[in-house]
Amino acid sequence: LFVDDLALVKTSTDTPPPTAQRYEAENAPAVCQGTIDSNQAGFSGTGFCNGNAAVGAYAQFTVNATASGTKTLGVRFANGASGGVARPANLIVNGSTVATVSYESTGAWTNWSTKTLTVSLNAGTNTIRLDPTTTPGLPNVDYVDIG
Repeated sequence: LFVDDLALVKTSTDTPPPTAQRYEAENAPAVCQGTIDSNQAGFSGTGFCNGNAAVGAYAQFTVNATASGTKTLGVRFANGASGGVARPANLIVNGSTVATVSYESTGAWTNWSTKTLTVSLNAGTNTIRLDPTTTPGLPNVDYVDIG
């Protein structure tokens, strides 16, 4: 049996899933109440937010959404605090506290982890703030991804 002029034709119009948008803590318009450091290996970009050790010393990101709705938020962080103490923070979206999130110990400041959360965003520009609720402040925050 011989087959001539065989062609493959795509019959599906599936599109690949959208990729996450990454917002680095060191890039404006992100705000870090602390310093942008680069002394702990494994971070992305050119640095990370090392927030002040205080309640309310936040990291804030301005993110864009093409449409309103529920989105996946990935917060990349490191918490090498002695004693393995978690660093809780309020998750504030567009001025409203939507959750309190515990950023558990990652064992070392060079061990980065991602906390995955769900948020509702408006179409267009949104603000996402991580606002620590205890005096040790935030963990080191590398970036947020919006998926």
